[in-house]
Amino acid sequence: MRPSFLSKLVNGPLFDPVVHVKILNERTSLLFDCGWFQGLANREVLRLHALFISHMHMDHFIGFDRILRVILHREHPIHVYGPEGSTEKIILKLQAYSWNLTQNYPLDVIIHEVGPTAVITTHASARSGFQVSSMHNRERSSHTIARQGRFHVDAVVLDHNIPTLGFVLREPFHIHILGDVLREKGYRTGTWIGLLKTCILEDRLEEMIPVRMSQGETLCKARTLMHEIVRTSRGQKLVYITDIRFSQTNIDRIKEIALDPDILFVEAYYLHELRERAYEKGHLTAQQAGHLGKELGAKKLVPMHVSPRYHHRMRDILAEISHAMEKD
Repeated sequence: MRPSFLSKLVNGPLFDPVVHVKILNERTSLLFDCGWFQGLANREVLRLHALFISHMHMDHFIGFDRILRVILHREHPIHVYGPEGSTEKIILKLQAYSWNLTQNYPLDVIIHEVGPTAVITTHASARSGFQVSSMHNRERSSHTIARQGRFHVDAVVLDHNIPTLGFVLREPFHIHILGDVLREKGYRTGTWIGLLKTCILEDRLEEMIPVRMSQGETLCKARTLMHEIVRTSRGQKLVYITDIRFSQTNIDRIKEIALDPDILFVEAYYLHELRERAYEKGHLTAQQAGHLGKELGAKKLVPMHVSPRYHHRMRDILAEISHAMEKD
């Protein structure tokens, strides 16, 4: 299956956890946590649609200033999802600067503060120096906090001595284009295929699609094309978990949304020799990260956020994870 999400652990496993996900065939990307980073070009930052922040510690949010500086002149908004208390912190950060020259800047920052039962959404615009222009509260009827045609993001509130969020990025279903049938019908590939996929994902099946032919172009209804050249299957699923205590409560909450992921990005902060310290500080050991991967049935586990004390022992970190995932 050709992936719809192209993910990258921007800083590798040893530094601030930052996962960049490009949505294939769209000029859109997402960022999970934004600590200090340099591994993304400005053109990639400009394509960011949303930031998903696990919690407001510096090593998970200090990169916001760089993102803001790069996107300050752009027209479409940036969405920021964070845990309880994040709205006040983001607004204070925004208002720490002088904005007397931004009256004509179109950028809006839309903050979504995610709690166990509700989401508070706050709007702030560069035009007003990022003063709050509106705020509304909606109940959470499901785990889903963000929804676009090609992706959904689910979240659960976890324990890190403070509230922290665990995230799942998932594709509602995967769309396969049947190449043989495409050729038999005389259809040529082109941007119309992306439009067709969007119509299917957004249930706009009565929309007419301009289909490129061997000679010229024809209009076809999305529903007809779906039956002719499309097959669907299980969608891709990425999980992002960092800075949590290894507790049954946390594991149970993660399992509510994160079973059977294609990729699990998970912290492995300590070796298991410091499991008591890990519990006290609200972190996972490498063995616990591997155990979580096994519990979830992860096809691939990517460790991250390894403590500096273990930067010279990465082989031991990987060995602990591997042993835990293989253990009966």
